[in-house]
Amino acid sequence: MIDAHMHLGPLSFKGKNWGNQKEYRSILKKTDITKYCAVPIGLPENFSNNTTPDNNSVLEESKKDQSLIPIYWFNVFDLPERIDYKYKAIKFHPDIGQIPIDDKRIIDFTNKTKLPIFIHTNEAKEYSTLEKIANLANQVKVPVIAIHSGSVTRTFFNLHNYKFPNNVYFETSGIQYSIILKKIYEMVGAKKIILGSDYPFGDPRVALGMIDSLDISKKEKELITTKNIEKILSIK
Repeated sequence: MIDAHMHLGPLSFKGKNWGNQKEYRSILKKTDITKYCAVPIGLPENFSNNTTPDNNSVLEESKKDQSLIPIYWFNVFDLPERIDYKYKAIKFHPDIGQIPIDDKRIIDFTNKTKLPIFIHTNEAKEYSTLEKIANLANQVKVPVIAIHSGSVTRTFFNLHNYKFPNNVYFETSGIQYSIILKKIYEMVGAKKIILGSDYPFGDPRVALGMIDSLDISKKEKELITTKNIEKILSIK
């Protein structure tokens, strides 16, 4: 199994660190997850100052840990000239700068890198809705992964209002209720869902529990937890 979305580094709050690599690896030993896609953790100053999290820390850790798959977190206000070929995908967080998912800068940068893109979504915010995911996906030629799959309750009621192109995938972390994932499964099937934990905000065991709430076959579970992300990132 592969955790397609976790953050490298702790969440620091009022002098306490929440989460670390030792804890994360300990959690993985209690599951069948053997690989994980990592992005740096977004710090408060990244959101307040529109700066880019520390991508280099992820690349350096990947040199020591062969199970880590590095993902590059980009910021439209600080776009790099190039991205190291070792990164397997890019990530965008609309909350940095409150930039809509389908902003032309996102479209252009995605088409320039030709890498799959992971995007934070929240149906409660106008700039990070699943409708904007669909609009972006119609204008790029790479897989588009909706992190959190819209997150909140209203996602359940809005899903049927959107038409998702074939390159859209839905990720399991941060979904408020299992009924949302069940509706996504009903609409797009197991081939369009991927396992993600959002550690340290989430936990791989919680994400796996969400998947287990679906009435699916062993083959479908393998698609969600392993095969889909392997295909998206061209890894084995």
